[in-house]
Amino acid sequence: MDADRLKDIPAQDPGDAFEEACWGLLRRRYPPERLVYLPADMGGDCGVEGFSTDGIAYQCYADRDSQTLRHRTDKQKSKLYADTVKLQTYAAKLEGLLGGLVLEYYFLMVPEFHAIELVAYASKRAEAVRDYGLKFISKAFAIRIKKPQDYPAELRAALQDGAVKAVVPEPRVGEGHVDLFSDKKPELVKVLDAKLAVLKAKAPGADVSVLRDRFIRAFLAKEQVMESLREWPDTWEAVERRRQLRQEILELESELSPETPDRRVISLMKDYEGDLVTNVAGVRQADAQRLAMGQTGEWLMRCPLRFRALS
Repeated sequence: MDADRLKDIPAQDPGDAFEEACWGLLRRRYPPERLVYLPADMGGDCGVEGFSTDGIAYQCYADRDSQTLRHRTDKQKSKLYADTVKLQTYAAKLEGLLGGLVLEYYFLMVPEFHAIELVAYASKRAEAVRDYGLKFISKAFAIRIKKPQDYPAELRAALQDGAVKAVVPEPRVGEGHVDLFSDKKPELVKVLDAKLAVLKAKAPGADVSVLRDRFIRAFLAKEQVMESLREWPDTWEAVERRRQLRQEILELESELSPETPDRRVISLMKDYEGDLVTNVAGVRQADAQRLAMGQTGEWLMRCPLRFRALS
């Protein structure tokens, strides 16, 4: 990605439990005797948060206040500089903690990075650390930038038991996107309008044009969330399985449900959101809500959701 574009791309909020999630992945990867955790609140602020006995030091970093990827990349570089300097500052302390172990790698674990300049900077800092001449640093010492997705087996297990949640960008859908969809997919909008007209007959206060735009907006937001979830394939697949299962009974419900259209739409959104939260451990509550609203909009446009004629 062109670095000049970083200043225009919003940064994701990784949440307040990134460090805990990272160490959860590492604990799944290593048996207890091969992993040492050195939290800062226990006096371990020496430039690393821990290490594994195969010669890898770990440092987790996830700032929450970056507005753009430029801010985030600059902060990641600053963090890498500050913490690698600490390797020299606290050399005696680290040598005692490592007990003769020689570090081959230093992993900076981050929720996201989008610039090769960070990789290049890591290589530069690794050279600087090698030049310190520290006993516990290998002559081939290297720094690598890692994300949770670099531990696929451990991440899959964590997602399945809810220890980690998929972090995806908040969808951004403007009026122009809604208008463009209406122009490009008039047949879907026509179906949506027809169903909303039935809903309005049972809920006279409903504004069909407002509902149409909201369901289209929700559908487009849902599509963005699903596209982002492709970076979390196990969560994407779990959401897709729940969608398929829910869709299988929609047509039968359309023939048998005694609910009025307005109640049925509300019930479907709430029930499907609850289904995702309960059965897809890796999905966040906010994303489950967006998926449920958008999927309901799609079902309205693509026909599985129909309203039974009521007397």
